[in-house]
Amino acid sequence: MAPRGEVAILDASPLIFLTRVGLLDTSLKLFSTCLVTDSVKDEVVDTGRTVGAPETAEIEALIGAGRISVERVPRTSLALRLESNPRLSRGDRDSLVLASERGGRLMADDAAVRAVASQLGLRLGGTLYVLFALADRGSLKPAETAEVLDRLVDRGWYCSARLYRTARAALEKRGSK
Repeated sequence: MAPRGEVAILDASPLIFLTRVGLLDTSLKLFSTCLVTDSVKDEVVDTGRTVGAPETAEIEALIGAGRISVERVPRTSLALRLESNPRLSRGDRDSLVLASERGGRLMADDAAVRAVASQLGLRLGGTLYVLFALADRGSLKPAETAEVLDRLVDRGWYCSARLYRTARAALEKRGSK
């Protein structure tokens, strides 16, 4: 469960998919501060607007209202090292650097990002982390959380079949208590 007062650095995938299932606003309440890098904002909002992504307006409104802060990432030695990783986009690299600089929890779903974050010793979360935290706090009932998991997959969120089965079983087990 997300400790109150924790800083979250949101990468693109959790931003997009939590919005697509109507939970981004509620999810932000799990943290004292929610940050995105300027490159993630560009990717999600600016590019999203260009391609007509349905989540763009809500994310942009939350940024405009100050619920999500946008930060420019400094060019640190870590940023320079990460530039050589072809599996990471600029947004991914910047999110990793910001999480390292701010000591916050990196909210990312991408396996390559999560692998680097683990190597760096960063605290991690992601879309499933948020779902379980919302269930733990009573913001979602366990049965609702399982339905949200299905809606995420229906809206294009990807996880392995093994992770899906494990998460679904854990949510169903909670619902039977």
